[in-house]
Amino acid sequence: MIATVGLPLALYPQIIHAETSSPPAPAQYESAVRFGLPALFTGYRTTCASQLDANGYTAVNADRLTEKFSDGADAHWPAAKSVLFTLGGEHGVEHEMLSEMPDDALKPFVYALLEQIAATEIKPDNCADVERGLELLDPLPADNIAGLIGFIMELTGKDDAGAAQTLGGN
Repeated sequence: MIATVGLPLALYPQIIHAETSSPPAPAQYESAVRFGLPALFTGYRTTCASQLDANGYTAVNADRLTEKFSDGADAHWPAAKSVLFTLGGEHGVEHEMLSEMPDDALKPFVYALLEQIAATEIKPDNCADVERGLELLDPLPADNIAGLIGFIMELTGKDDAGAAQTLGGN
């Protein structure tokens, strides 16, 4: 299950170290994860298709899971875009370039980026673990899966902030 939850957390090191005045609210994280679920699932399938049983859970349920994760995901684009800009900082060429892109160009770019991150972050040895996690989480609606992942990100962020204060002597 940790591996499944780890799909959207592939970006978490950048999230922790982003130089922002205030981090996104938990609901924004959840909504951004909800937008990204279809891309993350596609990236997982890209890496793991050859590693998993052709009659296994992912193979048998791939179309249904793709539809489940895709239905309603676009409604979460505004929050995903907001999180992207919040975490990316307010300065630099990248921010300027991305902020000038129209949504119809930026959204597929972000989708492809998330898909690629999932495809490269998941190691083939972890594919069966991710599949098991998907099977365990599947009874939940996609919004609840995103909510659970957002909650874990929030808790992890609190743990990391506490550790940083301890290390910094504050």
